Amino acid sequence: MERVLREGAFAGETHIVSGAGQGIGRQVARALAAHGAAVALVDLDEGRLRETAAQITGEGGAEPLVVPANVAEEEQVGRAVARVLEATGAIHGLVNVAGITRDSRITKKSLVDFQAVLGVHLVGTFLLTREVATQHWHPLFKAAGNQPLRDGVNRFIVNFSSVSARNGNIGQADYTAAKGGIESLTRTTAREFASYGVRVNAIAPGPVNTPMLAAVGEAGIRAMAAATLVGRIAEPEEIAHAVCAIADPKLFGYATGQVFHVNGGIYLA
Repeated sequence: MERVLREGAFAGETHIVSGAGQGIGRQVARALAAHGAAVALVDLDEGRLRETAAQITGEGGAEPLVVPANVAEEEQVGRAVARVLEATGAIHGLVNVAGITRDSRITKKSLVDFQAVLGVHLVGTFLLTREVATQHWHPLFKAAGNQPLRDGVNRFIVNFSSVSARNGNIGQADYTAAKGGIESLTRTTAREFASYGVRVNAIAPGPVNTPMLAAVGEAGIRAMAAATLVGRIAEPEEIAHAVCAIADPKLFGYATGQVFHVNGGIYLA
């Protein structure tokens, strides 16, 4: 993975990346590792996580921690965060990428599918956020006498929204609702976690070349590319680089509670 920030930008830090088995999540994990972070990889598919881990070590990164878990399941998320803390002693960053789709129009969408999509995107983001805070950041705050943490340590969360949260998308009432909820959750979390010294932001990509987008078909992808101002869809690595920039306190240390629209101009915020 190409390094776009200074060498060792995240050296000495531990970052959790959900959805790290493929697509954007895998590229985010690779990018953070390329800049010195120790990464904990969370996904439902252990085999894909090990593929990500092998790729990171093959590129010279530190051996990642492979943590299979369903982010929509409370107990599994709690155990996953506890395992990361036990192995590393600290969590500095959390990137919530995990997501699924179950596309169909509202009149044909089952409640099971609707809840499944919200469960992975919105509930998963909430659960990982809550567990990292309750198991690690809040105890640090308490140990500091309930005083805001101003210790210079880089602590951040980057959540994943989508251009669809603003534009809407036929067949994706669940997906777009979840992404809109994630944007609101991001703002509230930024306010609540300010005393922990944690910056909380979200990124809202446009169309990205991932397995999820492939389901749209070639004609649909061409139409999406034409709708952007840059005339193409994004590569996952580009989104990963944007995450690294937001996570870097030297670049975005004064930004929190924001949604960054990295969408090629398909939507102008």
